[in-house]
Amino acid sequence: MRNWMRVIGRSAEMSDFWSNIAASFTNEADVELRLVVPLLHALGYEPDDIAPKYPVTFREGRLGRKPEADFVCFSGPLRNRDASLVVVEVKAPGEALPDGKLQGESYAANLRAPLLLLTNGEELEIWQLKATQESERVFESPVESLTANRGTIEQLLSKTTVVDYCRTFQVKTILDASSDFGRYEKAELKRTARYAAAIDRTVDRVGSAERVETGRLLEECPSGCIVVAPSGYGKTMLSNRLFRQAIEKRWRDAKARLAFDIPITDLEETAVSIVAFMQRRLSAHQPGTSESALVDYLRVTGATILCDGFDKASFRFQRHLTTEMTNLLRDYPLTQIFVFSREAARPNVALPLFKLAPLTDDEKRELERNNLDDGSDHFSSIIGMMSPTLLELCENPLLLQLALDYWKREREFPNQLAPLFQSWLRNVLNTEGTDIVASIRRERALTLIADATFEAPITGERVLALMEEDGVPADVLNEFVACDAARVNGSTIEVQHEALADFLRAKKMVSGHEPELLAKISTLRMPSDSFFPVLLMAQLSSHQLQSALWKRLTEVGPDVYFDALRYRFDVSSELKQLDPVKLSGEYLTELLEGVEQPLQSFFPALRETVIEEITGEPGSDLAVMGNVYASSRELVYKLHARRPSAPSVEVKTPSFPGILRSVNLDLSHYRLDSARLVAVELLKKSVLDAVKSKAFKGGVALAQDRLLGRCRFLANEYDFPLASNMDLGAIEQLLLPHKNGRVSPSAFSHDERFCVQELLDDIAILRAGGVSELDPWWVRLGWDETTDVQLEDVTCRVLHEQYRRVQIIYTEVAKTTFPAIAKEMSFFAPLPVRWQLTVVRRAPPHGGSTIYYTWSPAETWQQAGADVTFGDRAPASFTNVDHLREDVERIRAALVSLGRSDAHLTRFHGFTQLSDFSGRHYTGYFDGATPAIHDVCDLLKRDLEWIFSSMPRHD
Repeated sequence: MRNWMRVIGRSAEMSDFWSNIAASFTNEADVELRLVVPLLHALGYEPDDIAPKYPVTFREGRLGRKPEADFVCFSGPLRNRDASLVVVEVKAPGEALPDGKLQGESYAANLRAPLLLLTNGEELEIWQLKATQESERVFESPVESLTANRGTIEQLLSKTTVVDYCRTFQVKTILDASSDFGRYEKAELKRTARYAAAIDRTVDRVGSAERVETGRLLEECPSGCIVVAPSGYGKTMLSNRLFRQAIEKRWRDAKARLAFDIPITDLEETAVSIVAFMQRRLSAHQPGTSESALVDYLRVTGATILCDGFDKASFRFQRHLTTEMTNLLRDYPLTQIFVFSREAARPNVALPLFKLAPLTDDEKRELERNNLDDGSDHFSSIIGMMSPTLLELCENPLLLQLALDYWKREREFPNQLAPLFQSWLRNVLNTEGTDIVASIRRERALTLIADATFEAPITGERVLALMEEDGVPADVLNEFVACDAARVNGSTIEVQHEALADFLRAKKMVSGHEPELLAKISTLRMPSDSFFPVLLMAQLSSHQLQSALWKRLTEVGPDVYFDALRYRFDVSSELKQLDPVKLSGEYLTELLEGVEQPLQSFFPALRETVIEEITGEPGSDLAVMGNVYASSRELVYKLHARRPSAPSVEVKTPSFPGILRSVNLDLSHYRLDSARLVAVELLKKSVLDAVKSKAFKGGVALAQDRLLGRCRFLANEYDFPLASNMDLGAIEQLLLPHKNGRVSPSAFSHDERFCVQELLDDIAILRAGGVSELDPWWVRLGWDETTDVQLEDVTCRVLHEQYRRVQIIYTEVAKTTFPAIAKEMSFFAPLPVRWQLTVVRRAPPHGGSTIYYTWSPAETWQQAGADVTFGDRAPASFTNVDHLREDVERIRAALVSLGRSDAHLTRFHGFTQLSDFSGRHYTGYFDGATPAIHDVCDLLKRDLEWIFSSMPRHD
């Protein structure tokens, strides 16, 4: 896009087009460069009129990349349907024009452009679009004959001709509306062009629960409003967007108000009234507009006045301006005034008050596109790659901008938070770069407040007392309340941004003496909804302090632990100073604790299974032996089951038996302080392998299906005389002689791994639950395993039971095996649900049935299950994006009404195949498991991968 704008700008200076038309073209880009752009300039279109690769929105909310018209010519800098004149569609030489005509015609109709220019460098056609009739081709000519047809082309396509033609359309009143103050408005649009890509935001009305899109403020606030927000929240961007929207509104409706952008700092510097300032801005482009003429206009029509930066004016001028605004609204009641300010300094004017809300997910993505999309076909969203901590911080537009700028430079997101926070802090404290004294003084005072408000806000009197004790002048409190660094609520004071307060608390804490901090860490409060734990780890510059903090972080939760791993302070230089044996001992200790601590905190029910996965031998305690070679950056180690009285860490070359592992730190992009990263990667693999082996714990429902599946597996693979409807006693008698036996993966037949004792344990659970025999429930419900086609009523009963059991088994496992992280498992939060299944049977030779599924939250577990219908095609919501969006919003609202989280709609919408209940996984291998067990394993795998997704892959 940027390259095209340079081409368009240069073309205005080209020599006479009509006497230098190229004879041939090599490709589509060549046609655009050497034919289309020069032709448009020859027809009177200025660079500001021409928009290359203009995106066309056929339906709001449409997923994916928007289609683009090759060029669209507008009347002036405003780019919308009301100002569109001509759509240009370009094809490569040799391509048929009819194909381009259909595409270009759809773009022109969508943009309400009356004319379509179509060319492939060999032929050129002009089409006139008609609202109720077929489009009409009004000109066609070989490109080599354009000079001979110059008069006709200019008569049809020159800018003045098309503008005059558009004036005959009532929908194109924008062209007439811009005639009276057009020079002023066009100049203002050009001046504020850098804000053309600014996005609409959301604001919250103070005193109510109403949330408003800022694009509605011009209509819904007839007298204007006051918008307050902290520093870095985008007040200036929003002010300029509303200003441009107000101009556009007047161009659509000549009766609408004239818009004025009045930066308050400029107004104070000129020392004139608001009206006089408006007159000066207007007369600079519309000479002869007197102040009295403007007053008459205000009295009859009013104006839309945008006042940004009210908080930056002096206190005396703020008081004066408040009075002037009040009088202006009284004397000219048709006038709107929009004021943008920090909350602490907002004017006391009788206008609605709104707070600019943090960025929503959609707003983040829109800002991301504006920042990163270069107009090529290669843009894809990368915000989802942010860590949870960074993603949450980027609700602040300033921090999002800083993070995206970093991405543009480095092609990755920052792994250090301190620089981001320091930039944020400088912005909030509003100090000049040369005013070092003021910066230090304000930061000291803000740190005092942050540290004192860790538990709750404190009174102003207490703040003053703390400042006096620390030697900070009292007037500093006024300074950072005025710059919105601190917030006053009645008699209490706290830091405006809690994340910034956490940064200052952590920064102060790490500046203390190490022995004192080491003693504090074990009792330090670590709120899970706070940035403090991660920010503390990001600033702890001692290996010993970090080791003490890691244990505490496992008590907070996996997201915090993994983000602390990502942003931890680099202590590699400290480790390099150690002798080789000490270095290896420290690294291996960290590696061992890096497995043990999160395993014990997040996955205690899987402890023995994970240890066996890691070591290849049963055990309940881990030990490690190995070496770290600093010179070659090589790690060699073996984790093994710890024997009684044996040391847990041994610095020596590992040997067989056991699983020996080696890591090249450089090739793996690991630092020398990376032991916990290596450990957590190993832990992730072991936990997922445990799920794959179905080695989790649950209740009766899990025991029923798992025992049934494993009995089928033993019968099929090992010829055990087991049947699907056997009495539990008979099964037990067959298994007891093999209770110490194990099933291990086979290189050629299967990948199953379990102990026979696990089957005996499931039998005990079933007996305790009153169950006496295996239950192949699909057979009990009428499923005929001898035929490929089932009766519809049987299919309905079986699918209802399958989808009910999936929820019950999943919930048993989440509560029993993963209680510490169950609330973070995305499928756990919405349960119970009622599935809506549409079964589409495929005709021979393919056969089988496809199930299209979605779900709605059920109020009670008695309602859990599935409603099944049959059809010959996918439901409408699977082929219509709008229907899908409506379904998503409906489900989110239903979850909220039931008090459940709507953050993730796991497996909400998709399709799968109807199982044949043969014990085969959908990939084809036989494990004997029921479809319910297969589904539960897939859901658990997806949930655990989501939880581990915030884990850094490297340093």
